[in-house]
Amino acid sequence: MRSIILSGRLTRDPEIREVTEKKTKVAEFTLANNDRDKENAEFFDVTCWDTLAKFVENYVKKGQKIVVSGSFENEAYKDKDGNNRYHFRIKATNIEFAG
Repeated sequence: MRSIILSGRLTRDPEIREVTEKKTKVAEFTLANNDRDKENAEFFDVTCWDTLAKFVENYVKKGQKIVVSGSFENEAYKDKDGNNRYHFRIKATNIEFAG
């Protein structure tokens, strides 16, 4: 299993939606991590499900600094010019407030 622990600030309010017939909650947001170098921030898309998504919906907002732990996947795709691109998506299993 690929594990990751990452801290950063939310770039926007989380997007919350319900999926499946059971109306399972899903929260998605982007986390900016800059390791003290504001000019070279890296951005990570984070997804969380069920109880953790409900927590995010109620307590996590744009600009908050949080620590996310979970697993990640590297998604490969081609852009409109045919170049290979890679995108990391984090599936959060734990979120804590930082700062």
